[in-house]
Amino acid sequence: MRQIILSELLPGMILARSIINSKGQVLLVSGTILTDEYIRKLHLLKIDTLFISDGKYDDIIIPEYLSLETQQRALSILSSTMDRIERDGTFSVNEIFSVASDIVEELVSLPNVTIHLTGIATHDNYTLAHSLNCSIYAALLARFCGFTTSQLKVITCGALLHDMGKTEIDKDILNKPESLTEDEFNIIKDHPVRGFNLLTKKRLEISSLVAHMAWQHHEKVDGSGYPRGLQGEEILSYARLLAIIDVYEAITGHRPYRQAMSPEDAYDTILAGLGKAFDREFGQVFLSKIAFYGPGTEVTLNTGWKAVIVSLPPDSPQRPIIRLIAYPDGRPYTPPLTIKLTDYPDISIRKPTQQKG
Repeated sequence: MRQIILSELLPGMILARSIINSKGQVLLVSGTILTDEYIRKLHLLKIDTLFISDGKYDDIIIPEYLSLETQQRALSILSSTMDRIERDGTFSVNEIFSVASDIVEELVSLPNVTIHLTGIATHDNYTLAHSLNCSIYAALLARFCGFTTSQLKVITCGALLHDMGKTEIDKDILNKPESLTEDEFNIIKDHPVRGFNLLTKKRLEISSLVAHMAWQHHEKVDGSGYPRGLQGEEILSYARLLAIIDVYEAITGHRPYRQAMSPEDAYDTILAGLGKAFDREFGQVFLSKIAFYGPGTEVTLNTGWKAVIVSLPPDSPQRPIIRLIAYPDGRPYTPPLTIKLTDYPDISIRKPTQQKG
């Protein structure tokens, strides 16, 4: 299996993972042979990355955080929840917490896991895609930080619902392709309070910690955040953890008004914000577990060689195990050689063979 970007698609390639929309419906099933028409429609849908079958890399396993069934159920319930809130302000706590529990149970069963962008994001609803991805990354970070399974479920639930307040924000503002005006940004900045108010209506059914995660996920440890300008320990630990995930997931994903930031630049953004915007302890754990590129990604090294990422060591995910596949002039590296980058400190990944966008 290989992970590629949209511009690399060619007719005849075989889809290795199903593509789903924000309602959890399958658009293209795994095993589909891609035609010119399918590729044209995928371009219209602006799918970022896909997974294809590739006989050269049959031995490369690309871990999937969640089963297709859980992804579909999570997106379906999250989508219907947001629709109901927009329609009449109600939603089912039990359904959301059940999804959060399923996500946590699947994640805690994974051995030697790291955090890397997996392509779970859907193309047609940024808020839903962001919420689901945040729930996965937040659960993983909380696990690395030593939180209990029951705490992980609350954190995951809070991550799923942290942007609930955006259901009360004009979609023309949320999806505006240009920069927001000051007035529009102030409207956006009201979503933590709106989310808190919606969630406190369910205070007898849901942990107050979930509501406070929605309220506080834009606070910064130096007091420069919003809506209340809280500092340090005044901010709930779950919200301090979520704040890191929220920013990282947002800046590494495409939005109507900007292109995605590279994983390396996003890493630097989080690093620069430690002790200012972000909790230093949680941030250091997060950065130690982030992988820039996942297995099955073809990359170019600083030597000019081409390689494919084989696997991610949990203790050094930014120094993966790679397979050399071509010399700088394009000649095949025969036979392909698998090496650990931890054994070669002078070799580094310069970029993926194809950049997004």
